[in-house]
Amino acid sequence: ASLCLAERGVLFVTGAGLSIASGIAAFRSGEDAVWSKHVTDFGTRKMLRKDPLRWYNEFWLPTFEVARVRDAAPSSAHKAIAHVARLAPATRVVTQNVDGLHVGRKHGEHGVADPQLIEAHGRAGLYRCSGAPWRDDAVEAPCPESTARNEWYEICELGAEDAAALLRAAETGAPIARPPRCPKCGALALPLALLFDECYDAHFFFEADAWDAWLDECGAIVFVGTSFAVELTREALRRSRERKLPVFDLNLVEPPPTVTRADVLRQHAIIGKAEDLLPKLAAFVDQRLAVTAHTPPP
Repeated sequence: ASLCLAERGVLFVTGAGLSIASGIAAFRSGEDAVWSKHVTDFGTRKMLRKDPLRWYNEFWLPTFEVARVRDAAPSSAHKAIAHVARLAPATRVVTQNVDGLHVGRKHGEHGVADPQLIEAHGRAGLYRCSGAPWRDDAVEAPCPESTARNEWYEICELGAEDAAALLRAAETGAPIARPPRCPKCGALALPLALLFDECYDAHFFFEADAWDAWLDECGAIVFVGTSFAVELTREALRRSRERKLPVFDLNLVEPPPTVTRADVLRQHAIIGKAEDLLPKLAAFVDQRLAVTAHTPPP
């Protein structure tokens, strides 16, 4: 609680384990884990380009564009992080999740304000231009790279046929007849999500430079529900070692020995469900504010 209220604040790095209580399967653990049903290389741009229609119908749509994800609500863990962020303006949140459950504009006081949040792996329900045609479709003037790497579209901003097909797929599970297309140039549209063969600078939305700067500015890092299997968490651990930052791991299990700083993480591991642990942290922050008679921001 003291670190949360310190000048430099805490950086929360959240993973799929945080959203299990909201009804969304984790990626690498549990019987319903996404990657127990889909091989890892399915989530690549290469596989998408190989057969876009199959990629959408067999992988992306049934995994991410479903009512279970679209209609999910923030759990008590999401709400607790949002509460801490509201009380302590130096708090920052970088999430690996694409479910949008941290987003303040979507969930009000139960979400985190835009200046304090980065969705480093993108968000389901948003799309971007690939700059490439699907099969033999004629694309006379595909979007320039500056557009493809900086702009994105909600489903309602796609063409009427594509939007209707995607919404129908989410509601009924019906397959789409063609992949969605960029509303500006007609090229193949990609989900606004970081694929496994892409770098974090693949799109502006991922805000790689911003979260990199946050790693240099924060006073402590709290990992929540992550398996430490992506570059973001590896870089956060590396930077925490360089800066000798306090690190904490809220998870259902201790990190494996292969993880960087596993020995330190184990010393500061808090084993349990995020939806049970984080509300306690928020309560401690409340208590700390009351003791110090500190007035939170309006």
